[in-house]
Amino acid sequence: MNLKALITGASSGIGFAYAKYLSNQGWDLSLISNNKERSKKAELNLAYKNAKFYTNDLSKPDSIKSIVNSQRIPDLIVANAGVAVNGPIGQLSADEKDRAYYLMCGGVIDLIEGFLPSMIERGNGRIVIISSIGAITAMPKSSIYSSIKSGVYAYGKSISAELKDTGISVTVSLPGYVRTSAHKRAGLDHLEKKVPNWMWVKPEQVVKETEKASLNKKTEVVPGKVYKITRPFLRFKTAIDIWKSITKRNQ
Repeated sequence: MNLKALITGASSGIGFAYAKYLSNQGWDLSLISNNKERSKKAELNLAYKNAKFYTNDLSKPDSIKSIVNSQRIPDLIVANAGVAVNGPIGQLSADEKDRAYYLMCGGVIDLIEGFLPSMIERGNGRIVIISSIGAITAMPKSSIYSSIKSGVYAYGKSISAELKDTGISVTVSLPGYVRTSAHKRAGLDHLEKKVPNWMWVKPEQVVKETEKASLNKKTEVVPGKVYKITRPFLRFKTAIDIWKSITKRNQ
């Protein structure tokens, strides 16, 4: 039986790049996304016989329960599903915040913990959580997104330490700006023009570095040379001011 990976947010961006990477290695893939149209397009583009695509709204607890109850225990979980959440303090509605928090944090925890007991009993497996560089630096006007990614980052780091002697490895990936369609879907397409080319990382590069770190049982990874170099300075006021200037919309 082939190794099995379960990937959320698999219809585009990092999730699809991860599916493509693993398909070249012969994995069985369970690929989950929320959008039927993008999922169908991804299925055609992937053209891989050992991949099965599922449509689930991962911002709803019942969807997570359904996945856990219906899927074979994965050898690798890639918790990648997410949306770009942007807006000044107080702009987002309670419903928008609740959905975002569950999709990218609470639901990730429920998904992982739904499978973990069986993975521990089996004695092996890997978990990859796609967080964000925003988990470790201030993101003005993206405070909700940053707090969500900080939460799932802390969770991943914590369970990595807890699972040290179980045969289960946990790696949290902290990408910066990745060239995907997520920004455009969130109405943030101005970033493609304002953010310099050197600050963007391709999804394939994120996957390559993240998978390498996971196989080496590293707890976290920051994909892309520019982010590795600048990480120690991201908490400084100067870095935050530069980020605000780069991402500001033109009036």
